[in-house]
Amino acid sequence: MPARTSEPLIVEPDSGITIALGTSSLTIKLGAEATGGRFALLDYDIAPNFLPPQVPHGHTMESQTAYVVRGEIQFEFASRTIDAGEGTVIHISEHCGFTWRNRTADPARMLYIFAPAGLERFFVDVQNLYKEHPDASPADIAPHVASLWAKYGIFSEA
Repeated sequence: MPARTSEPLIVEPDSGITIALGTSSLTIKLGAEATGGRFALLDYDIAPNFLPPQVPHGHTMESQTAYVVRGEIQFEFASRTIDAGEGTVIHISEHCGFTWRNRTADPARMLYIFAPAGLERFFVDVQNLYKEHPDASPADIAPHVASLWAKYGIFSEA
C-alpha cells in the first residue's frame, strides 16, 4: 500500500502503461500500487467496429464502472442491450454477466474503474498473448485467455 501523504498523485495525459489489444488500446492510469488496491482507472481507446471476444462474462472479485467519453459502446446484458453514448455511465456489479462492442464506424473511448484494483494486470497478461501471437485477432486469442479468466476470477456465461 502506498504511504499516506497529503500530496496528490498526478498522472499526466501521456503517462501510464499503454497496452495494445488488437486494433484497440488501453492505458492503465492508476493501478493497485498507486491506490493501495482500492481501485484501478483505465483509459480505453476503442477502434471502429471493434469486437472483443463475445463471450458473456462477469467478474467475481470486483465491480466495473464504464464512462463513455467518446462514441457509442453497445453493452449486452441478460435482460437488455444498451447503446451507451457519450456521457453514459454503466456500473456493472460483481457477478453481472455482459458483453460489449463498438459496432459503429467511429472510434470510441471509455474510462473504466475497477474496484477493488487488480484486474488491470489481466490486460497486461492479455498483451503478452498478443506478443506471442502477433497476427491474431481478438477472436483468435480468446481460447488462450481461459486460464487468465480463472486467475482473475472472470466467469463465462456461455
